[in-house]
Amino acid sequence: MYQKPFVGKASDYSKKRNWLSLPENPDKAVDLFFLYPSSCEDPLADTICSVDNLIMHIVAKRNFAQQACAFEPVANMFAPYWRQVNGTKLSKMSFEEVDQAEWSEPRTDVYAALDYYFENLNQGRPYFLAGHSQGSRLSYMVLSEYMKEHPDYYKNMIAAYCIGDSLTKTYLKENPHVKAAQAADDLGVVVSWNTEGPANKGKPSLVVAPGAVSINPLNWRTDDTPAGPELNLGSFVPHLLDPGMDELPVRADAVIDLERGTVMVTDPAFEKYTITAITGLDDMESVFGPASYHGCDYTFFYLNIRENARLRAKTWFETK
Repeated sequence: MYQKPFVGKASDYSKKRNWLSLPENPDKAVDLFFLYPSSCEDPLADTICSVDNLIMHIVAKRNFAQQACAFEPVANMFAPYWRQVNGTKLSKMSFEEVDQAEWSEPRTDVYAALDYYFENLNQGRPYFLAGHSQGSRLSYMVLSEYMKEHPDYYKNMIAAYCIGDSLTKTYLKENPHVKAAQAADDLGVVVSWNTEGPANKGKPSLVVAPGAVSINPLNWRTDDTPAGPELNLGSFVPHLLDPGMDELPVRADAVIDLERGTVMVTDPAFEKYTITAITGLDDMESVFGPASYHGCDYTFFYLNIRENARLRAKTWFETK
C-alpha cells in the first residue's frame, strides 16, 4: 500500500506531448528513465507548475542534453514531463515545505509516468533510473515506495543514478531494500553524490543532508581515497541558455569528505564554476553554499558516468 493518497489527477502519459523523450523504435538492450532537475524557472507560475509550462519544457530539454545524454550511447532514453516545484520559489521555502510539495502533484505524475512506461514501453528490458536534484529527490520516493510495491519492476533495475541530492544513512536504514553503490560494477544499487569545493565545508546546502553517503565518480570507491584528474575522461561546464557544453582545459579531481558525505573537487581552478558563479545569482549561495558545484554534478564527470553505465550494463548481461 502506498503511504499517502495521490494529490490531483495524473497527467496523461499515453499522450506523446507529455514526454520529453520517447523513442519510437528502441534499439538498445537497456533503457534509461530520467527525471530532470528543477526546470520550471517561471516566476509567474504557481508553486507547482503545470505539466505543459513552456519555460519548464525549454529548460528540461537543456538539462536532458547536459545530463541524461551521458547515457545515450548505452540506453534507450525515456523521460516524462512532470509537474514539479517551481525553481523560482525554492529559495524561499523550507526543506519541510519543499518535501511536502514534492509529495503532492510531482509524485502523482512521476508514478503515473512509471506505470505507463512499465506497462507499455519497457517490454521487460533492464533499465537505469536517473535524476538530478529535484529529479533525484523524486527518485528516492520511487525507490522507497513505488519499487517496494513493484518488486517485479525493481528486480530489473541495473542501477539508480540519484545525483545532486543526498542519499542518507537514515534513508538506507528505513529502506533496507535500497542499497548504496559500493563499487563500479555492483547492480541494483543507488549511485549518489553532491559535488562541492572545500569552502562549502560546514555550510548549509539544500541538497546536502546530515548522514549523506557518496561514491567517488572517478575511482568508484566509498572511502576518502583521492582520485586525481588523470582518472577523469573529460570535464565540461554547461551552457545556461542552450543545451551545449564546453570541455574544460583541466579535469576535475574528486575525493569524498566522509564527514560531510559529499564529493569534493579540490582544485582551485574550478572555483569559477560554482553554481553562484555560473548563474550570477547571489541567492544561490544562500541555498547551496559558497562553493557548490551543483550545476556541474553531471558535467564534471560526464564521460566517467557514461563509461560506468556501460560497465554496469555489461555486468548485468554477464551475470543475469
